[in-house]
Amino acid sequence: MHDSLCDPAQAPIIDSPNLTAALQQLDTCQARLTEEQIRQFHDSLHLSPEELLPFRQFSEARYRRNQIYLSPHCELLLLCWRSTQRSRIHNHRGSLCGLRVLQGTATETIFERTEHGLVYAVESHRLATGSLTINGNLDIHQISNLQPYGEDLITLHLYSPPLRKMELFSLESTQVEQPGDSLSWVYEI
Repeated sequence: MHDSLCDPAQAPIIDSPNLTAALQQLDTCQARLTEEQIRQFHDSLHLSPEELLPFRQFSEARYRRNQIYLSPHCELLLLCWRSTQRSRIHNHRGSLCGLRVLQGTATETIFERTEHGLVYAVESHRLATGSLTINGNLDIHQISNLQPYGEDLITLHLYSPPLRKMELFSLESTQVEQPGDSLSWVYEI
């Protein structure tokens, strides 16, 4: 992976980086990543299961967000999902997110808002191992592990900038929740 990943004037030239090389490349970023840079970052990675083992942590209560890397310009997380676990309905308000499915099949449900402020599902699709999806800052969605019991889901998320503002939605209410300044909510959505 070469220094051009974080140079907006150049398309990155990438040579199958491992996790250490990828994190070193992220360290060079001095600005928000573009959608294309996030795509190229994910497409360049060829990670071994051993590299991710320290971050592969599950919770029986809800899916688990495990931080791998954080800088002012981006954040890399490994999310671990047991069967039936799902995120809340949310957007990324100010952050782009590239989500790569590393193990299992994710279900992404896309929502829109009515003129009354309610959200409704407009589309659901399955993301198989290897799939990549990039969500804009105002895209409303939910990620779920709807696989049979015992089948885990592992996803790798690159946010730029780090996810610190978002809106949480409910099917039953028009009220939009905007979590406060505490960062604890970031790992509980």
